[in-house]
Amino acid sequence: MPRMGTLDGQVALVTGTSRGIGPAIAAALAAEGAHVLCHARTADAARRAAAAVNGSAVAGDLAVSEGVIAVARQVAALAPALHVLVHNAGVLRRGSAADTTREDVKACLDVNVLAPIELTRELLGPLRAAGHARVVVVSSTMGQLSSGMGGGSLPYRVSKAAVNAFVANTATELAPAGIIVNAMHPGWVRTDMGGAGATVTPEQAARTALYLAALPPGGQTGLFFRDCEQIAW
Repeated sequence: MPRMGTLDGQVALVTGTSRGIGPAIAAALAAEGAHVLCHARTADAARRAAAAVNGSAVAGDLAVSEGVIAVARQVAALAPALHVLVHNAGVLRRGSAADTTREDVKACLDVNVLAPIELTRELLGPLRAAGHARVVVVSSTMGQLSSGMGGGSLPYRVSKAAVNAFVANTATELAPAGIIVNAMHPGWVRTDMGGAGATVTPEQAARTALYLAALPPGGQTGLFFRDCEQIAW
């Protein structure tokens, strides 16, 4: 695909770039001209991810508020104006109604829900300064309510349903500031989380993230996407 330069001169933060689809999202944004701030839990992992896309490293544990605040401070120092924020970091815990533990639910909520809520809040200054910012949340149809829940992976499903609600609510609140907020389902991706039998490559999954990161002013907001097309909540 030829480079369009749709993100030339813009700064993007991608969380969870040390593995999964994070590296592919970072690479896709960088290929379109963005300077990518690559987040990982450890400094070494963040530096490796940043080196791969000629970006900047940001480190911190998103499972705790202190880590979220540390990440936000690093980002604000690197990017007084933040044009794109991709909440990609995620945790998968399985379990059913019969055996799910509080610890499993908390682990998913901390990273999959509370981290996007807190990090968005902490970065509202740079996002507003960008004039037209886009927030992309990597969610999952496992949290989709319209088609019913299939059972299993209860902690993960609950967290994704909750983060979808965050997207819909926050999009409404931030629309007057020109900030676009959307969720995306990456598909069944061939990663450590998805497994070797998955049908979607990380690069294919990253296309939707890039599509949402490049939406024009006044573009769609508060919606759920898969393969660059809107789907039901």
